[in-house]
Amino acid sequence: RCIVTAAMGDEDNKPQDMATEPPDAGAGLDDPEEGQTASKAAMAVQNKMNLATAPIRTYLDATVVPVLLQGLSALVKERPANPVEYLATYLLQNNPQGSS
Repeated sequence: RCIVTAAMGDEDNKPQDMATEPPDAGAGLDDPEEGQTASKAAMAVQNKMNLATAPIRTYLDATVVPVLLQGLSALVKERPANPVEYLATYLLQNNPQGSS
C-alpha cells in the first residue's frame, strides 16, 4: 500500500490511501516470446551464479570434466609423442565456452 498526499492547491492536504492491486491472474506478458527469452536469460545468470558458489567437485563436473574426458579419449586414440601439448590443443580447440 502507498500513501499519497494531496497536491499543492488542495485545501484538504489529507493523506489519501491508495491500494496497489496485484495484476489479474490471467494477465500476462504482451509478448510471450520475449518473456521466454527473459526467463532463459535469468536462468543462465542463476546457473552461472550457482556454479560460482558450488563445491569444487560440482563445479568441475559441470564445466571441465565433460570436455576433458573427450580430450583424454582422443589422446588415447592418437597416442601422440607429446600428449600434454596434444591435450592442451584439444581443450583449446573444443572449448564449449569459446575462446577467451
